[in-house]
Amino acid sequence: MIKKGILSVIAISTLAISAYAADKVITPESLSLRKTNIVDESKAVPVDAKFNAAAPGAAKTIARSYENAPPLIPHSVDGLLPITIKNNACLGCHMPAAAKGVGATPIPESHFTDFRPTTAVKNGKVIKDGKAVANATDVTIAKFKKLKKLNPARYNCSQCHVPQANVKPLVKNNFKPIFSSDKLKHRSDLIKVINEGVK
Repeated sequence: MIKKGILSVIAISTLAISAYAADKVITPESLSLRKTNIVDESKAVPVDAKFNAAAPGAAKTIARSYENAPPLIPHSVDGLLPITIKNNACLGCHMPAAAKGVGATPIPESHFTDFRPTTAVKNGKVIKDGKAVANATDVTIAKFKKLKKLNPARYNCSQCHVPQANVKPLVKNNFKPIFSSDKLKHRSDLIKVINEGVK
């Protein structure tokens, strides 16, 4: 009796939803925030974005979006991108040794750190290079080691850091970041807090 009742409720709900949905037409345009066809973008026009035109060294830094967020690029990137295996123009100003002299944000300590060294496993074997252990228990926190040079995984700056454009957001954002210190609006302490909440 209970099963028949449940099946009846499901059947009635399905019919009601179907009747409601029949009046609503879902188009490829209605699924897009830009209100363009998401299946065929041949007629889509990129937003007319005005990127920051200030030259490196002349731009005002932008507060981080949240604590330890990758900082935004406040200056023009004309001639600086793309980053290639043979050329990364960002390093000329942002390497710690040069940054202070040119007034640039220095690359933080976390970028000179390997977060994937050998991970120790209690009551078992040692796993190298952070490879997963099936059904592992008692895994200790992965230790990280300092490097004397920039970690190659951090070489492509533009995979995390982006220039800013003056455009209207497609979705209103009410997020307000809370920083544990005003200093962290313009610098990172990630290396100090990387294991926070893990130990």
